[in-house]
Amino acid sequence: MLLWVMTLKKKLLILGVLASLLLAAAALALPLAHPDFPISPVPLETGACPVEFHEGELAVGAESAILMDGDSGSVLYAKNPDERRGMASTTKIMTAYVVLNRLSPETVVEITPEMTGIEGSSLYLKAGEKLTVKDLLYGLLLESGNDSAVALAVACDGSVEAFAERMNDTAEALGLKNTRFANPHGLSAEGHYTTARELAMLTAEALQNETFSEIVSTYQTRIPYEGIAGGRYLTNHNPLLKSYEGMIGVKTGWTTADGKCFVSAAKRDGMTLIAVTLGDTGISATHRRLLDFGFEHYERRTLTVETPLTVAVVGGEASFLAAKAEELALTLPKGGETEVRIETLPFVYAGIEKGSYCGRAVFLWNGVEVGSTPIVTAETVPVKKISLWEKWFG
Repeated sequence: MLLWVMTLKKKLLILGVLASLLLAAAALALPLAHPDFPISPVPLETGACPVEFHEGELAVGAESAILMDGDSGSVLYAKNPDERRGMASTTKIMTAYVVLNRLSPETVVEITPEMTGIEGSSLYLKAGEKLTVKDLLYGLLLESGNDSAVALAVACDGSVEAFAERMNDTAEALGLKNTRFANPHGLSAEGHYTTARELAMLTAEALQNETFSEIVSTYQTRIPYEGIAGGRYLTNHNPLLKSYEGMIGVKTGWTTADGKCFVSAAKRDGMTLIAVTLGDTGISATHRRLLDFGFEHYERRTLTVETPLTVAVVGGEASFLAAKAEELALTLPKGGETEVRIETLPFVYAGIEKGSYCGRAVFLWNGVEVGSTPIVTAETVPVKKISLWEKWFG
């Protein structure tokens, strides 16, 4: 009888060890706290929007046009948005963007003969003058000086050709696959083109720079002329800057080959809209219609999850932990119902750090998915301490 009991104890010990090994193996086999599904906000490259509008709904005479939400990249209206066309002096948006990422606005540039006498609109720079990069940027973006463009290009990279290469490298880095630059000013040239969509994308990026935004929203300013402070009086060529509510920029352009080109941006009630037209005849009227259309039909909404969120915990002192979803700001059509679908991991392991990913909140507008935001842990649940007996038999 005693032998049988001892044998039973050995069996139980062996079974306990096997159980521990099986539990350990099972734990290793279980998924760690990582996403089982991707976070999928509205992608910038497609400009997805829950409602599509067609060309016939707006009388836009431009060869190419687009109206884009500057924050999400959502396209609210488009006409031939991916057709490659010349861009005239709207080229200078990229020129300014590249320069501001390379040179300090306070850098002093001495004007050399190669920077003077450039064809087209001009600041009438004089060799030997000294101006700051910011002075030249005002001349570039307000008066559209082609000589200012050349001066900035040479100051930045030593030559117009080298600067054009940098412009193209920058376009590639920004994902602009249908944009190519041959010069910094926009005079018509072979291999110099963009699309309405990509020019809007570039503008949205450039407007993130405070100096760029400050300059393109300036109506008038003065910069030096041959050493005389305030000797040059500059006025912005943007025809809507003083007359359209919320207008914040950005650039006009014209050549015989490209026609009239215009990029405008306006902000109201937290919503920034960017309009682009290439090959137009009446830019002011066209852009008013585009921007009016956007502000009339769309609004900026901040979507949140109101209900408390919890996630199951394995191996913790508590069975659940609190979680929270980040809010999501979207530009959506006015009206319509929004709702949220919560997707969380089946469980997380105790000890997971606060702020760790554990799911997503999917937002829908009239039943159509328009974006999502991560759900993260709002606390840490300590690992439950258990005895050897509980490990084996519990």
